[in-house]
Amino acid sequence: MEAFGLDPDVLHLNHGAFGVAPVAVRQAAAAWRDRAERNPHRFNRVEVAGLIAAAREGAAAFLGIDPSRAAWVRNVSEGVSAVLGSLTLRRGDELVIGTHGYGAVRKALNHHAARAGARVVEAPFPVGAEDDVIVSAYAAACSPRTRLVVVDRITSPTATVVPVAAVAAAVRDTAVRDTAVRDTAVSSAAGAGARVLVDAAHAPGQLADDIPAFGADHWIGNLHKWAYTPRGSAILWSRPGAEVTPTVLSWQLEDGYAASFDYPGTWDYAGWLAAADGLSYWAALGGWDAVGRLADLVTDGQKRVAEALGVALDRLPVTPAPAMRLIPLPDGVLTSAEHAGPWYEALSQQRVEVSPISFGGAGYLRIAAAPYNTPDDYDRLAGVVRELLASGGPAPPAPRGRLPGEA
Repeated sequence: MEAFGLDPDVLHLNHGAFGVAPVAVRQAAAAWRDRAERNPHRFNRVEVAGLIAAAREGAAAFLGIDPSRAAWVRNVSEGVSAVLGSLTLRRGDELVIGTHGYGAVRKALNHHAARAGARVVEAPFPVGAEDDVIVSAYAAACSPRTRLVVVDRITSPTATVVPVAAVAAAVRDTAVRDTAVRDTAVSSAAGAGARVLVDAAHAPGQLADDIPAFGADHWIGNLHKWAYTPRGSAILWSRPGAEVTPTVLSWQLEDGYAASFDYPGTWDYAGWLAAADGLSYWAALGGWDAVGRLADLVTDGQKRVAEALGVALDRLPVTPAPAMRLIPLPDGVLTSAEHAGPWYEALSQQRVEVSPISFGGAGYLRIAAAPYNTPDDYDRLAGVVRELLASGGPAPPAPRGRLPGEA
C-alpha cells in the first residue's frame, strides 16, 4: 500500500478503473516536470522531441511492436477519436460495437455516426458466452455497410477476455462474402470495407499479446492501468497502410505516422517520459509471474466473497481477465444501471472502492487484485456488502422531476 501512496484507510479493489502509479514512478514524473520548468524554452524547442521518441521506443519494445507504428495518446478514448476522425463516413454506413463495449467509446461512435447519417450496430452476447458465441455475434452484426468494428480485448464492465483474432478473421470473412454478393450501389456506400479496432484499455501488463498477429487494423492500450505508468500514457498501434491523423494537428504532422502524434503542442509530457519507470516497476515486481500471482489472489478473493454472499460462480466469463473478476449479487439486487450510482456511493461511504455493475438485468461487483491487495481485503468487502444487503441495500435514485419547460 505504501509503495503506491494509497490511503490506508480505504479498501482499494478497483485498480482496473483508473490505475495508480507507484510513488517512485510519480517521483520520476515529477523530476521530468521539474526539468522542463527549469528551462521551458529549450526543453520544448530542442529537447522534448527526442525524449518523447525515445520513450515511445521503450513503450513499443514492451508491447512488442514497431515503434514507427506506435503513437502516443493519452488514453484509449483519445485513440478511438483519432481513428474515427480519420474515417470518411457516409450516410447509411455502420459502426459495430459489442454490448459489453465501453460507454465512452460507444458515445464517440454515436457522435460520429449521427454527424454522417450513419448508425451504430451492437453485437449482443451474454455474460459467460463461449468464444464461438462472441465471434458469431460480431459476424452477425456486420453487413456490406460496416466501416468499423470495435472489439474489446478485455471488456470493461464484465472483465471478459474476448478472442479478438477470431473476431477479426470473422469480420474479414464476412467482408469477402458480402463483396461477392453486394451490388454496385452498396459497394460504393460501403467504401473500402470494415476496419477492426481493438480496445485494449486493460490489456498491457495483463495479457502477453502479439498485437500485429490479431489481424486488426488498429489497437489501443493504456499503459497506466496494469503497467504502472503515470496516467495519460497510452499507445495507438495501426498496421501499415491503416493511417490515422492525430486529433491535434501540430508541428510533426508530416513526419510519419508515430511522430505525428509525438508533440500535440505545449503540454505536460512528464507522464510519457516517465512511462519507462512504470514499465521497469512492472518488471521488478516479477513481470508475468507477478500477473499470475495476482490472478491467483483475485480468484481466491472472488470465491471468498461469493461464499460469504451465498451466490454461485456460474454463468460468468469463460476467460476472465487475469487480475479482474465479476462477483454476482443476489437475485433482484442491482438489476438496473440506474442503481449502480447509489450502490457505489453506499460502498464508498464505507471506504470501499469497487465497481458495481448492472448488466443484462443482473447485478455484479467487479473486483481486482493489485500488488497492494491482500486476501483480507476480500473478506472486508464481503462484510460490508453483507451489511448493506441486510439493511435492504442503498435507496434507489429518486425519480427525476419534470423540469420547467419540459412537455
